[in-house]
Amino acid sequence: MSHDLSPMRRPACAAAGLCLLMAAGGLQAQGLADALGRDSEVTLHARTYYFDRLNPGDVTNAAWALGGWLGYRSGWIGDLLRVGVVGYTSQRLWGPLDKDGSGLLAPGQEPYSVIGQSYVSLKLADQVLTGGRFLIDQPEINASDNRMTPLTYSGGNLAGKIGGIDYVLAYLNATKLKTSEHFVNFVSAAGIQSSQSEPLWLAGVAGKPTADLDWQLSSYYVPNVLNSNYADVAWRTALSPQYRLQLGAQAMYQSGVGDQLLTGSSFSTWSGGLKADLSRGGATATLAYQQTGSGADYQTPYSGWAGYTFMIVKSFNLANMKAWLLGGTYDFATQGVPGLLLNANLVYGYDAINPSTRAAQPNWTEYDLTVDYRFSDKQWPEWARPFWVRARGAYVDMRSDGHIQDYRLIVNYEWKF
Repeated sequence: MSHDLSPMRRPACAAAGLCLLMAAGGLQAQGLADALGRDSEVTLHARTYYFDRLNPGDVTNAAWALGGWLGYRSGWIGDLLRVGVVGYTSQRLWGPLDKDGSGLLAPGQEPYSVIGQSYVSLKLADQVLTGGRFLIDQPEINASDNRMTPLTYSGGNLAGKIGGIDYVLAYLNATKLKTSEHFVNFVSAAGIQSSQSEPLWLAGVAGKPTADLDWQLSSYYVPNVLNSNYADVAWRTALSPQYRLQLGAQAMYQSGVGDQLLTGSSFSTWSGGLKADLSRGGATATLAYQQTGSGADYQTPYSGWAGYTFMIVKSFNLANMKAWLLGGTYDFATQGVPGLLLNANLVYGYDAINPSTRAAQPNWTEYDLTVDYRFSDKQWPEWARPFWVRARGAYVDMRSDGHIQDYRLIVNYEWKF
């Protein structure tokens, strides 16, 4: 029996097929429109920042800036593809030329603007491959967002989860420094005067075997510059219905490699720390100890120090330095004032040496105070809730090397739509 369609039925089937193709194309077009429109996210993050630091010798770094970033991120197109772009800016409101060096503006108290992120992400089985310009969040390579705009990176990044372990693998060929409008290679980014250009290779893994235990490992390598490795673990337990304890430990090891461009000669050093946080209600008391090896100061050419003693001004990571931290945090939500948080820290560092001459260095003591208020409580109108105000103050006593006074006021407002 023939299965050919009759002449009268062929046009009807052709029309039906055309309708199905048009419908499928319409669904695909609608999916694309939804991903680029309805499912996308636009973020406006406004920030104003006042910075005033008095250094030894009556040298002052001071500025007041206004800026932040505007970003767009699409939804997943076909659950496969995503694009994003973020522009950053910092504009001078006040900044005398004789008070340059605050880190809020480019050298010379100049404003700056830059496309810091522009990327394409491809998702396959929950593994995400990203290429272009983007953020990285690892202990020693990260955004370090403590001025007007963060550090961003250029290259390729693969991230996901396998067997319950989160991982990140990255090849980075350049980074945008905080106050720069340009991306530079990792030799220049370390402040090294050289014609050489090197990338950065990065790997990180992290796990959470139980709700109260987590760990992470991270390593980066810049040929002819530096290899640096980081590990930490944190464990939490309830001591009673009122008290909760968290214990942490971290270890770091790094060394110069190849042509030793960072220091000019071969070096290696390490650092390790222990930390305990005891919480009751809205109060948390913190005690930490950090020690750095005597071979060299621990090097942080690309992001902030990852140690427990990373304070507002100092990192307490000099060669042979030992440091104790005593701190406390109080969340006033328990007193009926949600959004108000107070943090105070004291760090004492001693036994530091000059790694070249082995001469003793002065002891340091830093006193930090931070007050945060987030307008997150429902008593505030919805338009006001993205506001976050932070005030910080620090005093560093470096004995015979003088002292530092540091004051900051930061206001953030983030609107997502």
